[in-house]
Amino acid sequence: MSETGRDGSTGVAGMTDESPGHDHDHGHDPIIPIVDVIVAQLRERAGRPDAALTCADLLAMVGERSHVLAIMLFALLNLLPGPPGYNFLMAVAMFAVGIAMLLGRPMSFGNWFGRMPLPLKVIKKLLEALAVIVRWAAKISAPRWRGLVGPGAMPFLAVIAIFLALVNMAPVPFMNLIPSAGLAVICMGVLNQDGIAVLVGIAIGALGTVVALVAIWLIFVLAFALGDIVEHVVEGDDPTQ
Repeated sequence: MSETGRDGSTGVAGMTDESPGHDHDHGHDPIIPIVDVIVAQLRERAGRPDAALTCADLLAMVGERSHVLAIMLFALLNLLPGPPGYNFLMAVAMFAVGIAMLLGRPMSFGNWFGRMPLPLKVIKKLLEALAVIVRWAAKISAPRWRGLVGPGAMPFLAVIAIFLALVNMAPVPFMNLIPSAGLAVICMGVLNQDGIAVLVGIAIGALGTVVALVAIWLIFVLAFALGDIVEHVVEGDDPTQ
Protein backbone atom coordinates (compact mmCIF):
# COMPACT_ATOMS: atom_id res chain seq x y z
CA MET A 1 0.00 0.00 0.00
CA SER A 2 2.94 2.32 -0.27
CA GLU A 3 4.85 3.94 -3.05
CA THR A 4 8.33 5.41 -3.14
CA GLY A 5 8.55 9.09 -3.94
CA ARG A 6 11.22 10.87 -5.97
CA ASP A 7 13.27 11.49 -2.87
CA GLY A 8 13.04 7.88 -1.72
CA SER A 9 10.40 8.61 0.88
CA THR A 10 7.36 6.41 1.25
CA GLY A 11 3.89 7.69 0.52
CA VAL A 12 0.48 6.08 0.45
CA ALA A 13 -0.50 4.73 -2.92
CA GLY A 14 -3.93 4.86 -4.50
CA MET A 15 -5.02 8.09 -2.89
CA THR A 16 -4.88 10.60 -5.71
CA ASP A 17 -7.86 12.90 -5.92
CA GLU A 18 -8.70 11.74 -9.41
CA SER A 19 -9.77 8.40 -7.96
CA PRO A 20 -9.87 8.59 -4.17
CA GLY A 21 -9.49 5.18 -2.68
CA HIS A 22 -10.33 3.28 -5.88
CA ASP A 23 -6.96 1.50 -5.99
CA HIS A 24 -7.69 -0.17 -2.65
CA ASP A 25 -9.55 -3.43 -2.44
CA HIS A 26 -10.64 -3.19 1.16
CA GLY A 27 -14.40 -3.65 1.05
CA HIS A 28 -16.72 -0.81 1.79
CA ASP A 29 -14.49 1.49 3.86
CA PRO A 30 -11.37 2.58 1.92
CA ILE A 31 -10.43 5.19 4.51
CA ILE A 32 -9.61 2.55 7.15
CA PRO A 33 -6.49 1.13 5.41
CA ILE A 34 -5.46 4.65 4.37
CA VAL A 35 -5.36 5.84 7.99
CA ASP A 36 -3.75 2.58 9.13
CA VAL A 37 -0.85 3.10 6.71
CA ILE A 38 -0.18 6.63 7.96
CA VAL A 39 -0.38 5.52 11.61
CA ALA A 40 2.09 2.70 10.92
CA GLN A 41 4.51 5.14 9.29
CA LEU A 42 4.23 7.58 12.19
CA ARG A 43 4.84 4.81 14.71
CA GLU A 44 7.93 3.72 12.82
CA ARG A 45 9.25 7.27 12.68
CA ALA A 46 8.46 7.90 16.36
CA GLY A 47 10.56 4.87 17.27
CA ARG A 48 13.73 6.29 15.70
CA PRO A 49 16.45 7.73 17.95
CA ASP A 50 16.29 11.04 16.06
CA ALA A 51 12.49 11.07 15.83
CA ALA A 52 11.27 14.28 14.20
CA LEU A 53 8.58 15.34 11.76
CA THR A 54 8.27 18.36 9.48
CA CYS A 55 5.55 19.55 7.10
CA ALA A 56 7.61 18.20 4.19
CA ASP A 57 7.91 14.81 5.94
CA LEU A 58 4.14 14.66 6.36
CA LEU A 59 3.58 15.42 2.67
CA ALA A 60 6.11 12.74 1.74
CA MET A 61 4.17 10.21 3.82
CA VAL A 62 0.83 10.88 2.15
CA GLY A 63 2.23 11.23 -1.37
CA GLU A 64 2.60 14.36 -3.48
CA ARG A 65 -0.79 13.90 -5.18
CA SER A 66 -2.85 12.81 -2.18
CA HIS A 67 -4.33 16.26 -1.75
CA VAL A 68 -7.50 15.20 0.10
CA LEU A 69 -5.60 13.20 2.71
CA ALA A 70 -3.14 16.07 3.26
CA ILE A 71 -5.97 18.59 3.73
CA MET A 72 -7.66 16.23 6.20
CA LEU A 73 -4.48 15.86 8.25
CA PHE A 74 -3.83 19.60 8.40
CA ALA A 75 -7.50 20.24 9.25
CA LEU A 76 -7.22 17.79 12.16
CA LEU A 77 -3.96 19.42 13.25
CA ASN A 78 -5.74 22.76 13.19
CA LEU A 79 -8.12 21.48 15.87
CA LEU A 80 -5.21 21.26 18.29
CA PRO A 81 -4.13 24.22 20.47
CA GLY A 82 -0.74 25.65 19.68
CA PRO A 83 1.52 28.66 20.12
CA PRO A 84 0.58 32.02 18.55
CA GLY A 85 0.53 31.69 14.77
CA TYR A 86 0.22 27.88 14.77
CA ASN A 87 -3.39 27.77 13.58
CA PHE A 88 -2.67 30.40 10.94
CA LEU A 89 0.18 28.28 9.57
CA MET A 90 -2.08 25.19 9.44
CA ALA A 91 -4.61 27.27 7.52
CA VAL A 92 -1.87 28.37 5.11
CA ALA A 93 -0.94 24.72 4.59
CA MET A 94 -4.58 23.81 3.79
CA PHE A 95 -4.81 26.78 1.44
CA ALA A 96 -1.62 25.78 -0.42
CA VAL A 97 -2.73 22.15 -0.78
CA GLY A 98 -6.19 23.29 -1.92
CA ILE A 99 -4.63 25.46 -4.65
CA ALA A 100 -2.47 22.52 -5.80
CA MET A 101 -5.56 20.29 -5.83
CA LEU A 102 -7.54 22.81 -7.86
CA LEU A 103 -4.72 23.14 -10.40
CA GLY A 104 -4.08 19.38 -10.47
CA ARG A 105 -0.45 19.83 -9.47
CA PRO A 106 1.73 17.85 -7.03
CA MET A 107 1.90 19.28 -3.52
CA SER A 108 5.04 21.01 -2.33
CA PHE A 109 6.00 23.53 0.32
CA GLY A 110 8.77 26.09 0.24
CA ASN A 111 11.99 25.37 2.10
CA TRP A 112 11.04 27.44 5.15
CA PHE A 113 7.53 26.07 5.50
CA GLY A 114 8.59 22.54 4.60
CA ARG A 115 11.15 22.55 7.42
CA MET A 116 8.62 23.69 10.01
CA PRO A 117 8.60 21.06 12.81
CA LEU A 118 5.39 19.29 13.76
CA PRO A 119 4.67 17.54 17.09
CA LEU A 120 5.33 13.94 16.05
CA LYS A 121 4.01 12.27 19.20
CA VAL A 122 0.89 14.42 19.22
CA ILE A 123 0.21 13.69 15.55
CA LYS A 124 0.73 9.97 16.12
CA LYS A 125 -1.79 9.97 18.97
CA LEU A 126 -4.17 12.07 16.88
CA LEU A 127 -4.03 9.62 13.99
CA GLU A 128 -4.39 6.65 16.34
CA ALA A 129 -7.55 8.27 17.69
CA LEU A 130 -8.68 8.94 14.11
CA ALA A 131 -8.21 5.24 13.29
CA VAL A 132 -10.65 4.40 16.10
CA ILE A 133 -13.09 7.09 14.95
CA VAL A 134 -13.14 5.94 11.31
CA ARG A 135 -13.83 2.38 12.40
CA TRP A 136 -16.77 3.67 14.42
CA ALA A 137 -17.88 5.88 11.53
CA ALA A 138 -17.65 2.89 9.17
CA LYS A 139 -20.74 1.52 10.88
CA ILE A 140 -22.82 4.36 9.42
CA SER A 141 -20.66 5.38 6.45
CA ALA A 142 -20.31 3.55 3.16
CA PRO A 143 -19.63 4.38 -0.50
CA ARG A 144 -22.76 6.19 -1.73
CA TRP A 145 -23.75 9.23 -3.77
CA ARG A 146 -20.44 8.83 -5.58
CA GLY A 147 -21.18 11.69 -7.92
CA LEU A 148 -20.22 13.99 -5.05
CA VAL A 149 -16.81 12.36 -4.59
CA GLY A 150 -15.84 11.48 -8.16
CA PRO A 151 -13.21 13.17 -10.32
CA GLY A 152 -15.71 15.75 -11.59
CA ALA A 153 -16.40 16.95 -8.05
CA MET A 154 -12.76 17.48 -7.10
CA PRO A 155 -12.41 21.07 -8.42
CA PHE A 156 -15.58 22.08 -6.53
CA LEU A 157 -14.33 20.46 -3.32
CA ALA A 158 -10.93 22.12 -3.82
CA VAL A 159 -12.64 25.53 -3.94
CA ILE A 160 -14.50 24.69 -0.72
CA ALA A 161 -11.21 23.67 0.92
CA ILE A 162 -9.56 26.93 -0.18
CA PHE A 163 -12.50 28.98 1.12
CA LEU A 164 -12.58 27.22 4.51
CA ALA A 165 -8.80 27.62 4.77
CA LEU A 166 -9.28 31.37 4.33
CA VAL A 167 -11.97 31.33 7.04
CA ASN A 168 -9.49 29.57 9.31
CA MET A 169 -7.06 32.45 8.85
CA ALA A 170 -9.40 34.81 10.70
CA PRO A 171 -7.50 36.13 13.77
CA VAL A 172 -10.29 35.17 16.18
CA PRO A 173 -9.56 32.64 18.95
CA PHE A 174 -11.27 29.24 18.55
CA MET A 175 -12.99 30.28 15.31
CA ASN A 176 -10.92 27.67 13.47
CA LEU A 177 -12.57 24.72 15.23
CA ILE A 178 -15.87 24.40 13.34
CA PRO A 179 -14.54 25.11 9.79
CA SER A 180 -11.62 22.72 10.35
CA ALA A 181 -13.96 20.00 11.63
CA GLY A 182 -16.19 20.48 8.59
CA LEU A 183 -13.22 20.28 6.24
CA ALA A 184 -11.98 17.11 7.94
CA VAL A 185 -15.43 15.50 7.54
CA ILE A 186 -15.51 16.47 3.85
CA CYS A 187 -12.14 14.84 3.29
CA MET A 188 -13.15 11.72 5.22
CA GLY A 189 -16.22 11.50 3.00
CA VAL A 190 -14.11 11.78 -0.16
CA LEU A 191 -11.63 9.14 1.03
CA ASN A 192 -14.49 6.81 1.97
CA GLN A 193 -16.42 7.68 -1.22
CA ASP A 194 -19.38 8.80 0.91
CA GLY A 195 -21.23 11.70 -0.70
CA ILE A 196 -23.57 12.11 2.27
CA ALA A 197 -20.60 12.63 4.60
CA VAL A 198 -19.32 15.28 2.18
CA LEU A 199 -22.64 17.12 2.41
CA VAL A 200 -22.55 16.92 6.22
CA GLY A 201 -19.01 18.33 6.18
CA ILE A 202 -20.08 21.17 3.88
CA ALA A 203 -22.94 22.00 6.27
CA ILE A 204 -20.55 22.04 9.24
CA GLY A 205 -18.13 24.24 7.29
CA ALA A 206 -20.97 26.63 6.37
CA LEU A 207 -21.97 26.85 10.03
CA GLY A 208 -18.38 27.57 10.99
CA THR A 209 -18.21 30.31 8.36
CA VAL A 210 -21.35 32.00 9.69
CA VAL A 211 -20.06 31.81 13.27
CA ALA A 212 -16.70 33.28 12.22
CA LEU A 213 -18.35 36.13 10.28
CA VAL A 214 -20.64 36.96 13.21
CA ALA A 215 -17.68 36.93 15.60
CA ILE A 216 -15.67 39.24 13.33
CA TRP A 217 -18.66 41.60 12.99
CA LEU A 218 -19.11 41.71 16.78
CA ILE A 219 -15.42 42.47 17.23
CA PHE A 220 -15.68 45.41 14.82
CA VAL A 221 -18.83 46.68 16.54
CA LEU A 222 -17.18 46.49 19.97
CA ALA A 223 -14.01 48.12 18.63
CA PHE A 224 -15.98 51.08 17.22
CA ALA A 225 -18.02 51.38 20.42
CA LEU A 226 -14.89 51.41 22.57
CA GLY A 227 -13.31 53.91 20.19
CA ASP A 228 -16.28 56.27 20.64
CA ILE A 229 -16.13 55.91 24.43
CA VAL A 230 -12.39 56.66 24.49
CA GLU A 231 -12.91 59.67 22.22
CA HIS A 232 -15.61 61.09 24.52
CA VAL A 233 -13.43 60.52 27.61
CA VAL A 234 -10.48 62.28 26.00
CA GLU A 235 -12.68 65.24 25.03
CA GLY A 236 -14.17 65.38 28.52
CA ASP A 237 -17.69 64.50 27.45
CA ASP A 238 -20.04 62.12 29.26
CA PRO A 239 -19.99 58.95 27.12
CA THR A 240 -23.42 57.93 28.47
CA GLN A 241 -25.12 60.92 26.92
